[in-house]
Amino acid sequence: MIKLIVSDMDGTLLNEEMDISQANISAIKRAQHEGIHFAIATGRDFPLAFPLLEENGIKCPLIAQNGAQLFDENGKNMYNRGLEKSTVRNVLSVFSKYTDIHEELMTNKGIFSDSKEQRLEMVTAMLYDMSPDTTYEEAQEKAAAHVDIMAINFVDDYKEIVDDDSAIILKVSVHSKKGRDVLDPLKDDLYRTVPRLAITASSKRNLEINHEGAQKGIAVSQLAKQLGIKADEVMTLGDNINDLSMLKWAKYSVAMANAEPEVKEVAQYETSSNRQNGVAEAISRVLSGKFYTA
Repeated sequence: MIKLIVSDMDGTLLNEEMDISQANISAIKRAQHEGIHFAIATGRDFPLAFPLLEENGIKCPLIAQNGAQLFDENGKNMYNRGLEKSTVRNVLSVFSKYTDIHEELMTNKGIFSDSKEQRLEMVTAMLYDMSPDTTYEEAQEKAAAHVDIMAINFVDDYKEIVDDDSAIILKVSVHSKKGRDVLDPLKDDLYRTVPRLAITASSKRNLEINHEGAQKGIAVSQLAKQLGIKADEVMTLGDNINDLSMLKWAKYSVAMANAEPEVKEVAQYETSSNRQNGVAEAISRVLSGKFYTA
């Protein structure tokens, strides 16, 4: 019997407009009404994830920054698992050898970027990749509005953040418009030279670098333990590389129809795409007692 459902956000719970559909909202609330726990596990930071849940009336635990943070249903921070500052310095040193990349620091004090232009390009590419029907120009317009409403801290040098003892660096994100041609060698380089990293991705054009103990699978397992729930009572849903650890951990793992091939290989089941309310479909199967057959 499934007692806990954990969903990714971008590409999973959120549709192509970066919203939660009414069908998904209703399904989540039905599950909670039936006594099934629901939680979010996202690569987003808290300020970008929690308000979206709150405005749609969804109260649930939130695993943020790929497992670097856990918040309870009221938004109380339960823990932070950041990268050591020496590790961040080593990562940035590796980055310095590469062109065509843009890195950002995700911290307990917000997101820090050293280029508004490259941040805009990064968000444009992400929106364009996620919405096949959107033109690049339309993605640029959406990205401009997105960047303006986000509280991004623009700095000239990341050194001031790395040297700030009160700043916890939860994740380092790096983007390249050239995608895997640049990012795959970079990933290999990081693993060779910097210990204790967990390197994942939420799109074809980025890498997300966390402490090895900050992974969605680890965070979901700890949340389940707090709730007295076993792995064979958990269903996880996702679409991208940063979801793999939680899909591997839970007995019931579900890939979106729009998921990356690696995700579909790992997941036991598949649901409709994020554009077609795949989360609602999977939850409805659970509630009807007609869950996927192996």
